[in-house]
Amino acid sequence: MLCNEEAGWGFSADDLRMHVERAGHTVLGVAKRYDDRTPLPEGLDLVVAAGGDGTVAVGAAVASRTSAPLALLPLGTANNIGSSLGVKAPVPELIAAWPTARRVPFDLGCARARSHTWLVVEGVGGGLMPAGIARAKATQKHREDMTPAAEVAAAVQAFRDALEDLKPRPWTLTIDGRQISDEFLLVEALNIRSVGPNVVFAPDASSCDGYFDVILAQECHREALVTYFAHRAEGRDTRLALPRHRARDVVIAGCTELHIDDERVDAREVGEISIRIDPAAITVLM
Repeated sequence: MLCNEEAGWGFSADDLRMHVERAGHTVLGVAKRYDDRTPLPEGLDLVVAAGGDGTVAVGAAVASRTSAPLALLPLGTANNIGSSLGVKAPVPELIAAWPTARRVPFDLGCARARSHTWLVVEGVGGGLMPAGIARAKATQKHREDMTPAAEVAAAVQAFRDALEDLKPRPWTLTIDGRQISDEFLLVEALNIRSVGPNVVFAPDASSCDGYFDVILAQECHREALVTYFAHRAEGRDTRLALPRHRARDVVIAGCTELHIDDERVDAREVGEISIRIDPAAITVLM
């Protein structure tokens, strides 16, 4: 079991172990970090990721090394992966449902640039997302006492502020062999519906269809983005419609900064980045 005790809802590893064992399961081990060189325990038949999206991504990496399915206990602030899968019940209910839960395939992505390789669970992109992540982290110290919902709202506002300062930049994309060169506010190759603070760029995305949803926004889409973030910050239901392409392979060139899931990457150091989908790479309990 992977557990991030600092996630938004603050469950301790001992509390989670108690809930899991009370439901009749045997916990082979609890880890706060994972190194892919570490041997996995024998008899592993379920990988549990208790925490935010970063912890779930680590759980996906573990599951990709085994035949064991991944069970999510979304305890973070945004919980993009859990929300996209509809995994939202309280922890005791989720654990109780494991024996009868559906096992569904889940695609993973692989990003490569020079000698670097990354596992992709949420998505890869540039422009608004890394700018918003930077702005949100710069103001995070002022949100320590907020509830997870209030923290998401504050992060959405930070993304809206970042959008005000953002200028379109020239990029070249290759989407399943087809090249597109233009100026963009954002480019996202997404495996799930949302990224960042529950920013739903791809409302129709599926994590088990064998494709990325490639979302593009240019200057002509700025007003729609501003309206979307304003409505989100006010807690209103809203939907964003941006140009969308479906692809198995994407190459992004010309970007200065990228994000891979929630990690910012200096594209000037790694250069052109290619992203490939790995259909049904793991199985997830729902």
